Amino acid sequence: MSGLKEIMPARLVSEKDKMLKRFALDMAARCQAEYNAAFDKFNMDSVRVKVHLSYVCHAIVSCYQGDHNGCTKYSLVCSNRNSLKTWTEKSAYLKNNFKLNKSENTAALLRECVKYRLGPTMLNRTCKNTNTQKAEATNRAIRATVPSNVTFTRNYKGRVHTAIHNVNNGPGESIVKLCQAAGVPIEPGSRAAHGLKNIQQHNEKHKLYKQSKQYTDQRCSKKHELYKIYDEYQEEKDYEKNKLLPTKRLAAKQPQEYSFAKKTPIKTC
Repeated sequence: MSGLKEIMPARLVSEKDKMLKRFALDMAARCQAEYNAAFDKFNMDSVRVKVHLSYVCHAIVSCYQGDHNGCTKYSLVCSNRNSLKTWTEKSAYLKNNFKLNKSENTAALLRECVKYRLGPTMLNRTCKNTNTQKAEATNRAIRATVPSNVTFTRNYKGRVHTAIHNVNNGPGESIVKLCQAAGVPIEPGSRAAHGLKNIQQHNEKHKLYKQSKQYTDQRCSKKHELYKIYDEYQEEKDYEKNKLLPTKRLAAKQPQEYSFAKKTPIKTC
C-alpha cells in the first residue's frame, strides 16, 4: 500500500521505511495470532471462526490507532483488562508507544491490510489452518540422516525411512519399534530401555516447552531487544562528529616578540 508510508509516525523518510517494514511484520503476526486463537477456541468450526473474525478486523484497526475497547470485547490476543499488556506493548517489532493517527483515511488503509489475511476470500482458502511446518521438519530430518555431501548407494532408502519413522514416533520409541521389527527386542526394565525412555520424555518435554506461553513470550522479548540493539548500532555506525557544522581551520598565529624581551646592543666607545 503506497499510502501506508505517509501515515507512519516518523520524521525522516528512512525512518518511515524502516517502521513500515516492521509494521508489516507485526500486522501479519497479529492477524495470524488472532486466527490461531479463534481456530482453537471454536474447535475448528470454520463458520463460527469467520463470524468472530469479522468483528476482530475492526478491533485490529482501532488497536493500532490507540483504541483498545474493541480488543477487550472481541480480540483473543490483545486486551487491556486485568492489567494485561496490549498487543503493541508486547510486540516484538513495534515500540511500546506506537500509535497511528485517528483518521478515516488511516482506518481505510488498515482495513485493506487486514483483509489480505482475515478477509472472506482468504478465510475460505485457509479454512483448515494448515501450514508447511511439518513438511519442513521432515525435510530437515531427512537432510540430517542423508546429507547431500555423502552418497549412500546401498542404504539410502533405509536411512530415509528411518528418519521419517523417527519424526512420527520420537527418537526413543522409534528405536524400540525398529528393534522389535528386526527381531532383537529391547528387554523391558533394562538400562537400554530406561535410557530410551528418558530420551523420549526429554524430546516430548522439549516440544511442549516450545509451544508454551513462557517460551513464546521470551522469544518475543528477545526479538524486541535484538531490534533495539540493531537500531542503536546503526545510529552509532552512521554518526560522525561535527557532521552538520564543519569547523574552520584557523591559521596558526606567529608568536609575538615583545620589546622587553629584545636584547639591546651594547654601545662601545
